[in-house]
Amino acid sequence: MGIYTEKPISRWWGVLILLVVFLAVHEPWLLGMRELFRQEGFYAVQAAEFQPSSTLVTAHGVAVQDAFPLYPALSGLLMRGCGIPVEIALRAVSLLMLAAGAVLTYFAAASERSCRAGLVAAGMYISTFLVLEKAGDGTPATCNAFFLLAAQLLFFQYGIRRTNWNAAWISSLALLGFGFFSGGFRVLLYFIFPMFFFRRPLSVKSKFRKPGFAVGVALVAICILAWCIPYLGMMHRIPLFHIRFEDFSFYSWLKEVALFPLMLPLRLLPWSLIAWIPFCVALQALDSTPILSRYLRTLVFASLALLWLLPDGNPTELLYLLGPLSILVGINYELGMRRYGFKIRKALVLCGYFTVIAALSIVLVCFVPQEWVTPFLSVSKSLDFTGSNGYRLMAAVAALLLFGIAWSLHRGRQVKPVWLMLLATSAAAGIFCGAVLTPYRAQADDKREFGAVFRKALRGEPATKLYKGNILDLYGELCYVGLPVVKIQELDELPLNDRVVYLVDTEFPQYPERSWSNLLPPDFRYRGHRICIWKGVLRQPEGEENGSGTISSAPAAATSPAAKASN
Repeated sequence: MGIYTEKPISRWWGVLILLVVFLAVHEPWLLGMRELFRQEGFYAVQAAEFQPSSTLVTAHGVAVQDAFPLYPALSGLLMRGCGIPVEIALRAVSLLMLAAGAVLTYFAAASERSCRAGLVAAGMYISTFLVLEKAGDGTPATCNAFFLLAAQLLFFQYGIRRTNWNAAWISSLALLGFGFFSGGFRVLLYFIFPMFFFRRPLSVKSKFRKPGFAVGVALVAICILAWCIPYLGMMHRIPLFHIRFEDFSFYSWLKEVALFPLMLPLRLLPWSLIAWIPFCVALQALDSTPILSRYLRTLVFASLALLWLLPDGNPTELLYLLGPLSILVGINYELGMRRYGFKIRKALVLCGYFTVIAALSIVLVCFVPQEWVTPFLSVSKSLDFTGSNGYRLMAAVAALLLFGIAWSLHRGRQVKPVWLMLLATSAAAGIFCGAVLTPYRAQADDKREFGAVFRKALRGEPATKLYKGNILDLYGELCYVGLPVVKIQELDELPLNDRVVYLVDTEFPQYPERSWSNLLPPDFRYRGHRICIWKGVLRQPEGEENGSGTISSAPAAATSPAAKASN
């Protein structure tokens, strides 16, 4: 059979391929198609209200205890500085930080082994199904992962490799401070926890006695204090230690622990076919860079233990694992291919089948009558979006591209590099999502319709601000109203110097100092709850001339609840 070899690809040609795959997988031109999704509304409010003069993060005027300022600051810069719509701003920051992480993994692997190792590492980092699903959401996950990976790599480069521990501590902990500003205490945990499992690098206590360690710890402490202190004035307490487990249920945690070994390979597809290579004991003895590989394996195993066993985990935290794992796969790729290349090539037939199924699914959804499709597909939304000629043309092009990729996978399975075949499979998954899943999900426009109803109700009203009563959430919905929102706990918090206020609440406001009228239809409901916009007009205080020209005394105004609150 001979020795397995792969034809090398030039650096710039490989970088161009990565760029094309990145665009195909994440399709940035579709970032604004979907309305704010799940937690995105919460981050959108934080970005809109963030002030560069303070690290305090607020949502509807209320300080958020476990929110951190870097991601809202970057998103707010795009929104206010560049005029980018809120959906695109949030998701663009996420994708830009993903691209920055890919550049980092490329140079880490390429400088250690070869250009091909860098291409493999960067390709895996940008194109797993996990990244396809999560990186396009407007969350700080990719930002957290970038700073954590950068801190881990600098710690190795300056400390373990060059034994310059002062530079290692200062540089890595300085970047960890930025990671704290992005992801908080969990990022610190994912950096510190693996250190307990390092063997030689941290076995000597003198490494902690270096001046750089004290400087680095001081930098992290300054970041933590800079985040904590602004909360003192608003919350009168320091919101420390937010590694907490809300609504912990032992049975749900046990279920997550049991399912984790099954879900992890699925989330790493299609790269699961080669992600096991760095952990093959037979190959570790042949590794020409054993120190870096051992360091990265420690990071992977320690992060894996946290992801597996910590309650209240978020699937996006798997991105913390993806950086070290991608570099490991990249630097061990050539060695693994020499030994297992022929066997892995046989498994690539699964990639071809997947691509054909994706192409047929586009044809089935977009060109087959709906009454033929719905008995076999469980759909919660309509498929009417497939009816326009423009969409059908786009879907036809996508289906042809997928059939072309499937043909390329079939023809190139024996000659083209394995990593290139995996990239093509990921690109096919991205094209399918852009052609079917994204337009299908974009039909959910409840939040945009909510905002349109509110704007219509407030048309002609001199409203410059909305007050929100004791209603939970509604962050994304009220983003589409286009007015600042302030949450209040008690009606006494309404400003006395504003003659007219607008209150979003579910019940009639029990505040007789104002006359109230609902601007929305009385039967308006949102997700099963009655929502009202109460227009509150301040009643004329006694002692002032009313509409009939009479004058009355004014002791009542001084004893009203609102007056007591203002005093």
